[in-house]
Amino acid sequence: MTSEDKKNKLLAIIFYTLIAAYSYLVLTIGSGTDILFWSYEEFIFGTLISIILASLTYWLIPIKITGRLLNPFFYLGLILYFIGPFFIALLIANVEVMYRIITGKIKPAIVKVDPQIQDEMGVYLLANSITLSPGTLTIGVDPEKRKLFIHCLYWDKSKEYSAVPRDVAGFLHYFLKKLFR
Repeated sequence: MTSEDKKNKLLAIIFYTLIAAYSYLVLTIGSGTDILFWSYEEFIFGTLISIILASLTYWLIPIKITGRLLNPFFYLGLILYFIGPFFIALLIANVEVMYRIITGKIKPAIVKVDPQIQDEMGVYLLANSITLSPGTLTIGVDPEKRKLFIHCLYWDKSKEYSAVPRDVAGFLHYFLKKLFR
């Protein structure tokens, strides 16, 4: 095992330990009065169980853990992404789908999109943002070529069936590209 593999393994264990410990503490809030809302025993037990579980199961999720995932400002950026641009895109997509259904102006198509984001988690978040927006659905991902296959409710037939993210995801791609640079 190379030093890079050891570093990735350690980062994965730390990341999953933090997620498991946070989840455990949220689920057991109010169990004591010693440390804010938890008893000492509950806090120690939750930490130990989180370390053990993360050490045994870190290999189950194949995403490469980077230092960015341990940075709290990254999560602040994600929260701001979902509160701001994603919410606005969701509202616009709802109005557009309502318009298309009422007027009957529907031209469905499946298009191939190059996400133009190098990070796996960024591509994953873009695909989920597209799927969560009404009128679009990510139906497939080609991991080798880094392409997304997206079903659109309306696609101008004069355009090619290969698109840039701006065509199907609006301005969401711009914010995700900044977040995952």
